[in-house]
Amino acid sequence: MSIDSTDVALPALTDADSRRLDVDAKQQLVGELLHDCGCDGVLVLDSANFRWLTSGANRVGLLGRDELPALYFTSMQRWLLASSVDSQRMFAEELDGLGFMLKEWNWSASREQMLVDLVFGRNVAADVPFRECKSAGQFFVTERRRLTAHEADQITELGRMMAHAIEATARNLIWGDSEEEIAGHLAHRLLRHGATPVALQVTGDGRGEFRRRGFGPQAVEQSCVLQATARKFGLHATASRTVSRAPLDETHRLEFDTALRLRTSHLVNARVGERVTAALDLGRNLLRPTPFEHEWWTAPPVMLTGREPSEGVFTMNAADRWTAGWAAVWQEPNWRRGRGGHLPARPGRLATADPDRR
Repeated sequence: MSIDSTDVALPALTDADSRRLDVDAKQQLVGELLHDCGCDGVLVLDSANFRWLTSGANRVGLLGRDELPALYFTSMQRWLLASSVDSQRMFAEELDGLGFMLKEWNWSASREQMLVDLVFGRNVAADVPFRECKSAGQFFVTERRRLTAHEADQITELGRMMAHAIEATARNLIWGDSEEEIAGHLAHRLLRHGATPVALQVTGDGRGEFRRRGFGPQAVEQSCVLQATARKFGLHATASRTVSRAPLDETHRLEFDTALRLRTSHLVNARVGERVTAALDLGRNLLRPTPFEHEWWTAPPVMLTGREPSEGVFTMNAADRWTAGWAAVWQEPNWRRGRGGHLPARPGRLATADPDRR
């Protein structure tokens, strides 16, 4: 009996398999970089690039600049450069099975000297300025912005986790608690699922005179905007929600509905291949006949995210076009800034250039 190969069920990839394939694919990209710039290898020192090339490895602890693990890639091989204090944990918990080799320095010695010895006599590129190495920083900025399929799955999972943490905090909010107390509950919900809070914003009762703020000792009595940026898998996601103790009055409903229409306009017009500014211009045109015509000045509408919390803000003169694999954070204007009682609308939910509206 013949067996049609299409009837044979292939085993599903494990997370470890998917991560190894992701790292291998990035090795190929590095090989292309080295071929194009005529270098023997590339030294990787920047934290975001470290996370990108290791598909999420985490450097932990109280690390000074001269203690941070680094990476060295050739077209075919890759090494972790680490202190003897960190190397064992890095391989046991972060890099097992990913094909990295080790170049180690003793904690009592100098990382700087090891790096100097590594690049001496070689034609080496580096992602940040280092000695006489060629600059490769722009390559990494461009490539790490485009999320791979593996990274897209991870950031989607992180986005769901973020939404759950913020919504659970909002549902269980006790009116009269301070912004600091609410931020503590939100941080706890993120940490217990393995996500590290990077930035938390809790704005109660219309205290929105500053577009970017943290949280304070003030009590929250009537309304609250919760926003968080967190990191997991070496990736970042931002999300927010607004909660109100009572139904919105006519003024606040107008503000909130306008913000939602603006969000919809941005997402619908953020199409792969289209200019980023086209979506921004349409959003600005939507605001023109409203009382909020000039609110787009209060903050940049969109930024990319990924291995950094912000991978770059787009200005109104940007020449960029939406690219498949980008993850973007849309931020709405801060309605009625400085006039107590405003109710801002969801300033930082996760979106993608598809767009995916999770």
